Amino acid sequence: MLAVTTPAWIALFLALQRAEVKLYLTPYRILFLLAALYNVAFGIWAGLFPLAFFSTFDLEVPRYPSIWSCVGMVVGLYGILYAYVAWKPEQGNWIATVGLVGKILGPCGWLMSVTAGELPPRTFPLILANDLIWWFPLLAYLLRNASWRRAAIAWTAVTIHLTACFALLACSGGTEANPDPVARFEWVQGHAPRWTMLWLLWTASSLSLPAFCIAWCAALRERGAKMNWLAAGCAIVIAGVPFDLSGEFLMITRATLPSLNSDEFIAVTSAYRWLGAAIANGLYCVGGWVLSYEAWRSGWLRGGMGVMGMAMWTIGLALTGTAVLDHHPAMIATGAGLMLLFVSWAACVGWKLLVSDARRTRH
Repeated sequence: MLAVTTPAWIALFLALQRAEVKLYLTPYRILFLLAALYNVAFGIWAGLFPLAFFSTFDLEVPRYPSIWSCVGMVVGLYGILYAYVAWKPEQGNWIATVGLVGKILGPCGWLMSVTAGELPPRTFPLILANDLIWWFPLLAYLLRNASWRRAAIAWTAVTIHLTACFALLACSGGTEANPDPVARFEWVQGHAPRWTMLWLLWTASSLSLPAFCIAWCAALRERGAKMNWLAAGCAIVIAGVPFDLSGEFLMITRATLPSLNSDEFIAVTSAYRWLGAAIANGLYCVGGWVLSYEAWRSGWLRGGMGVMGMAMWTIGLALTGTAVLDHHPAMIATGAGLMLLFVSWAACVGWKLLVSDARRTRH
């Protein structure tokens, strides 16, 4: 069988070479193929079944549902454009730029609708699937030829985390900083749009972590770090994202329900504590430890930055322990320490990535 198929593989490789197919663009071909399939499927769903969205989220049926059908047609048209980029990924910059801008404006418009009372927070799954999960893949594609792309991805992750931290301070009345769970419940019920914005930002923060780790690992690999350890570290970090997203999903869609009572709110926040602060954070810190070990071993990250990283992941694991024990004051202290160190450390890593990329470009 191998003797029969080998000439076929060689012929395929030569055909790809003659066609001048850039093999390094294959991941982006897959990305835009998935985007095309999703957009076309959404377009068909919204265009042919305009009432399905409203029945799914238990919304009042609009007087003119054909408007939603038109939205589906526009989204489906984007699918055709994404299919073109999957075919010719080296020519898709403008399409991807418009797509990314649209996917940034989508959550902004949705937040405005939630604030105005036109849409309830429970419609968040639409924004997560349509917009948020595509941010960093599209950004990576647009920066693929930039020498400073890794630093840009790292600093984007830092900016999102820093913004989310400020939003957390602005919503402290609904967090463990408020020792009275009933008062927390009442605060969230009275500030549902602000609470929704907070967890939308933390959702974006969660999605930024795999992109940050992949950019970091690319630099470590060039320094000679072991691929199996890098893959393991990234895989552990990525494994934490679904748990984090599940917890944030509950905080947006369940904690803000007007029909919720205080006992149900406490149950929702308890579920988030396990999903986000315990499981997801624990996986992030274990994965971070693995990558930091390889960064130290390969000589890419030592000295003060290396020590800061180890201290940061250790405090993060302490946060996981306090979440399991449900000790709120300790959760606040370890969580604040973790975020303070992470923002500082990740910004320094971004700078080091910029320096590394500059050296690589010169050589």
